[in-house]
Amino acid sequence: MNRKWKGILLAGFGGSMWGFSDIFAQLLFRQHAVPSEWLVSTRLLVAGVLVLLYSRYTKKKDIWIVFKDRGDLSRLLVFSLVGMVSVQFFFYKTIELSSASLATILQFIAPIFVYGYLVLRKEKRLKVTELSIILLCFFGVFLILTNGNFTKLAVTLGGFMMGIISAIALAFYSLQPRAILAKYHSTVIVGWGMTIAGLAFQFVHPIWRPEFTLTVDSFFLLVGIIILGTAIGFVAYMTSLTYIDASLASIVTALEPLLAAVLSVFVFNQVFGMLEVIGIIIVIVTVLLLSSSSNKKETTVLVDDQLINHI
Repeated sequence: MNRKWKGILLAGFGGSMWGFSDIFAQLLFRQHAVPSEWLVSTRLLVAGVLVLLYSRYTKKKDIWIVFKDRGDLSRLLVFSLVGMVSVQFFFYKTIELSSASLATILQFIAPIFVYGYLVLRKEKRLKVTELSIILLCFFGVFLILTNGNFTKLAVTLGGFMMGIISAIALAFYSLQPRAILAKYHSTVIVGWGMTIAGLAFQFVHPIWRPEFTLTVDSFFLLVGIIILGTAIGFVAYMTSLTYIDASLASIVTALEPLLAAVLSVFVFNQVFGMLEVIGIIIVIVTVLLLSSSSNKKETTVLVDDQLINHI
């Protein structure tokens, strides 16, 4: 097997693990009444420690180096307490109020908001082709939300609002740490981002107060989210970048929203109308087109942060 195919398979595996993790979260919410706040609190703290251990002992990085510069430390705190907390909370809240498929699809449009920010900041010129792609993407979202019935939503309003906020938060989360990501390894920033956010979220819902009955099923679902969806998915994606570039890896990890949608059909008997399916396809294709239409520098901004976008 050549290097390219190794990278594609690893990125695909990582995206698949993220997709399974999303379904596991929905199962926890629906079948075990797990509060989304507790899941966010637990996942952030445990996964953050795991990522830091991976960074220190596998990547051989100095995980304390970012604390030596006050400016970088302040940027890390903003990334952790604003970016990391909001992305994780609103994403899982969308799953709790609606479904894993809607949450992943709506969060997938985050590069659209990144693109808009770069245009407003004049870091990128607005092009007619890219504007057309963005409008087509929002048309796809519109089809998902209405399934062609323009008089009512096919999804919950609360779930839709949480999903859009999650996508906007993800855009901020991708853009804000650019300065420190350029100086430090991404595993160091992500690890501390999750750990600090997890510690802060203990004031919202402590890990020692689950408020649900822990069963064998719920325990394995939690392990699936933290180990498969975070640790293993993270390592698979990171390893894929040694074989392929980030733009190709990003395209392959589009398996996450696709897999979440397909699994929703089999696991939750969710029924998608024809126009909803068309909308899902439009959203995924347009986001990937927007990323691939950017030049190398701009593409890095849009897709090179897939690590922090999915962990």
